[in-house]
Amino acid sequence: MRRLLPALIFAAACSAPPETAEPPAESSDPPPALPPILAQNAFLYYSDLAEAEAFYGDTLGLPLASDFGFAKIFQVAESAYLTLVDEAEGMHSADEPKTVAFALITDRLPDWQARLDEAGANFRSRFDPEAADPEAPHHGFTVFDPGGYILEFERFLPHAENVDLMPILDTTEPLGGDEAAAGPGMGFEAMIVWLYYPNIPEMLDWYQTTFGFPESLDQGWVKGLRTSYAGFIALVDSTRGMHSFTEDKAVTVSFFVDDVKPWHDHLEASEGYRSRTGITSESDRVTVFVGYDPGNYFLEFDTFVEAPGNEELLAQLAAVRIAR
Repeated sequence: MRRLLPALIFAAACSAPPETAEPPAESSDPPPALPPILAQNAFLYYSDLAEAEAFYGDTLGLPLASDFGFAKIFQVAESAYLTLVDEAEGMHSADEPKTVAFALITDRLPDWQARLDEAGANFRSRFDPEAADPEAPHHGFTVFDPGGYILEFERFLPHAENVDLMPILDTTEPLGGDEAAAGPGMGFEAMIVWLYYPNIPEMLDWYQTTFGFPESLDQGWVKGLRTSYAGFIALVDSTRGMHSFTEDKAVTVSFFVDDVKPWHDHLEASEGYRSRTGITSESDRVTVFVGYDPGNYFLEFDTFVEAPGNEELLAQLAAVRIAR
């Protein structure tokens, strides 16, 4: 992106992914030199950015962490973000398959359903408290955002599938507390990014070997990994999930870190990773690089520097807890 993430426009669009021959690290733990991941983010792409901004900012009440004009970074939870991008200046088209979904974790399902009903949201499924199985591992409902991305408003319950997840969620709090824009306690506690693959064991091994992410959710055909304190990715069997596997996808998964270079060097030497760009800096606001995971999802690492426009985002990142 010009003025924000050059990798999203120029280098990312033009450079060919190089071959990698280095073997992966033997341990599933990241080398000590790697900076911790401060927050998880995903870039979403829209033909009508103003409509998307109104939905996330007004309907969901998410705080705007940083505004680049053609890209809006919204905070979803303590260490989880969504960035809305004008497709005219992004590295994906809004017409590409939206092979991704987002779980927004909340205990306030009836309240959120009522708020979204009032806003005229496009529901994909609904939550019926009377019919909800108290023994189920989770309850929820789904809506489409203005660009067609699926959002799942979800509450996890004590269950064998969630034995590792529940203790984590016990330590998270709704973003904004009583001051949340959507209402007291209506902020989200965490966010899960659902990614769809044909071979889950292979992808689970890759993410744990390459990143050292601990497994925090096991639904058999879905494996959840904790990436930041309140951020998760979930690897979903594409033959059973809401989406089938597609080569192209209108999403970029990204991670905010204090220094992208150690991560760049580590991933360049990791089997299964393909590079799209080298480290690039522009606008005196962000340093980035972009690559691909083995399932062809775009992965981006971002370091935001002290510069006008980054103040709120940097303050938020300085306050996050680090996942151990």
